Amino acid sequence: AGRPVSPAPLCPPAMAHPASVRCSGKPLAPLFTTFLFCLTLPPGFAVEVRRSLSVAVRLASTSSALNTGIPTNQEISEKWDQMDEFLRIMFTIACKWKHGKDIHGESVEKLQGTPGAKASDMAGIKAGLQQDSLKELKASCGMIVAKGQKRCRQSCADRWNEAMKERSECDDQCVSVYTKFESRCVGKSEDLEKLYAVKQKMADSRNRCYMGYCGKYPSVWMKESEADMQSAVSAACDAKCTAEQITKRCENKWALEADFHRAAVRSQCQGESAVSKCFEGKKGTASSEHETCASNGKATCDSQYADCQAKGKTDSTFKEAEGFCADRKKLCNEQVDARCLKEHDAALNDAKAACESGADAEFKTCEDTKLKDLGTASVTECEGKLGKTCPEDCASQCKVPEMAKCLQDLSGTDPAEAFCDDFWRLLHESSEVDPMTGNPIVLLAH
Repeated sequence: AGRPVSPAPLCPPAMAHPASVRCSGKPLAPLFTTFLFCLTLPPGFAVEVRRSLSVAVRLASTSSALNTGIPTNQEISEKWDQMDEFLRIMFTIACKWKHGKDIHGESVEKLQGTPGAKASDMAGIKAGLQQDSLKELKASCGMIVAKGQKRCRQSCADRWNEAMKERSECDDQCVSVYTKFESRCVGKSEDLEKLYAVKQKMADSRNRCYMGYCGKYPSVWMKESEADMQSAVSAACDAKCTAEQITKRCENKWALEADFHRAAVRSQCQGESAVSKCFEGKKGTASSEHETCASNGKATCDSQYADCQAKGKTDSTFKEAEGFCADRKKLCNEQVDARCLKEHDAALNDAKAACESGADAEFKTCEDTKLKDLGTASVTECEGKLGKTCPEDCASQCKVPEMAKCLQDLSGTDPAEAFCDDFWRLLHESSEVDPMTGNPIVLLAH
């Protein structure tokens, strides 16, 4: 229909509503709607939006006073275009923080404040906060519709009063606009869920960079520049390679190795103790007794075998008679071997118990002394090696250039920017009104 040429129709009194500002047909999102959504955004940003908006409005309101003439249509249009752009930028920044750094920061705080929590719990905490954010978004959509539609319909009643046809058309347009808005606004929750999934994949990729190149130094991950990362690695290695820390590491290393040396030490102590000499003497006696037992027993078996042959006349009778005597001799020898071996084992056990009686304290002292000497030597050797290699070995465990390149390859446009910009357009378009009548423009209904 073309723009009016006089300033009065461009900003009619009917449009001077605290919930919407409109000039020259240029849309400016309802301040109430914008601020209502900002309630779900970071408090700091909401405050900044209000403060900056207040300053911008004051500057805009005084611009005409600074000029000598009446502002032109172009000047008015440019003024409100700038205000529109300002709100878009502020909204997008706040939205990106709300669904990015704010969730990450709160997740870190919860992780640190949870006793026994591990780094692997971070993903679960963040997923919970993201679900809360999705619920907040849906609740905000309903709140905007509830308050915005009521305000829109009341504006129709106030402006058209008894002009029932125009009032009815205006009212229908309000219902149509906010019905479509609610549907699209709730649909944004699905977009936000996809955004979180993309962000999680990006976070997983960054974690692979961190763990693959610098897994032992999480403090380095928080640094932005490669120089700061190198400084963090140097600080961590300086703390790790002090004489006190090296000694602790070497002592821990020996504590893990001591049991592997204990068996050899015990064997050595047994060989050096009086118990060993005592046992060797008693062992010789037991062996002699075993040989005597075996010799006497087998002699008895031979005598019984000869007696069996004589009485059974094996040389003149059946062959089975000789076999019977041979089997008896074999059984006799087996019984002698078993009895003598059992007596020998019993003698050795008795000898060991007799020799070890009262020698436990001596053996324990020998074991402890030798293990302590081995431990001191091991720790000293370890300290000498680590003192030379620790700084270099420590630095090699965090490959900063490779990690920085890996992270750089993953950098790019924040996926939240497209989501937030699209959400702004939704809010913006839903607030379109006819600059002449003040009725909502049903863009979303098309």
